[in-house]
Amino acid sequence: MSTFIKRCREEAGLTQAVLADKMGVSVMTIQNWESGRTKIEMGRFTDLAAIFNIPVETLIKEILIEEDQSRPDRWPDFLFEKETNAIIDTLHLNLAQQELFGLLYIYDAEYLKKEWIDIDTLRDDLKKIPYGFINKIGSIRFMNQVDGLHRVIKYVKADFLLKVLRLNPEAEFNIRRLTKDQICEFVDNGYKRVDDAAVFERTFEGEEGLYFRVSMRKARIFLAALEQNGPVHITDGRPHTIRDDIPEKILSAILEMCDFSRESWEKGDYEKYYNIYYIRNGLESVTVYHNVAGKTEEEQWILEINDKGRKLLEWFNEK
Repeated sequence: MSTFIKRCREEAGLTQAVLADKMGVSVMTIQNWESGRTKIEMGRFTDLAAIFNIPVETLIKEILIEEDQSRPDRWPDFLFEKETNAIIDTLHLNLAQQELFGLLYIYDAEYLKKEWIDIDTLRDDLKKIPYGFINKIGSIRFMNQVDGLHRVIKYVKADFLLKVLRLNPEAEFNIRRLTKDQICEFVDNGYKRVDDAAVFERTFEGEEGLYFRVSMRKARIFLAALEQNGPVHITDGRPHTIRDDIPEKILSAILEMCDFSRESWEKGDYEKYYNIYYIRNGLESVTVYHNVAGKTEEEQWILEINDKGRKLLEWFNEK
């Protein structure tokens, strides 16, 4: 934005002093704007646009671009396959596409209700969009907006997208630049999965899905305890249930991440689920479960954090 303001001033043939006089501010203020030391108040955009003879929307767009570039890329690429990360790279919207999404949501578009990846398009739902909206931006630009929006809502659940946009309606949606809490929510329950049952009924040729295969909620709770405690002798064989002598720190983490109340657990209410398979579900890629006993020894199955799990733990802890 600072570079843009300076370029507009110079193209308008104005000195910093003249611009300061027209804006009713000090020359120091103009210098601070152009150096990026201070931001321009939103209330001054209209006056600036008039002086530079440019649309006020252009100024706002430059601000949004600058803010988007200043937001760090927080996406944990190390955790997923390159095919998954390639899809993530496409999940961003501009303000026009977000406005179209809002209209579709208000008009109760059927496509937005889908919980699974589908080969259907937005064609029928687009008939609900008022003609005035399309006429205002032009049909070709409208179709381009539709294509960009469809690319995102094909993978992102509408309720998750709406929640993020409501928190910061002036920012462009970009999965990579969400907060870590939002990224965790997206990985756990904010994306559309491939409907395995539908695969047998319909052709998904060329369709790609997101396959995260990790529970961020469980990992955030359990990895910290496992790293602090160290490797745990957790079972005496794959068919066996959890040992009675596991450390209290590990037990507490298991109960929390599985939403088991201690009282009910002590009564044996979760016996069906209190096993290594249920507990490790969603943690397979960030932990190692292996037998450390020799061939002639009684099995000792150990659960420990792996390198990817340590990277994820560092990611959780980084500000």
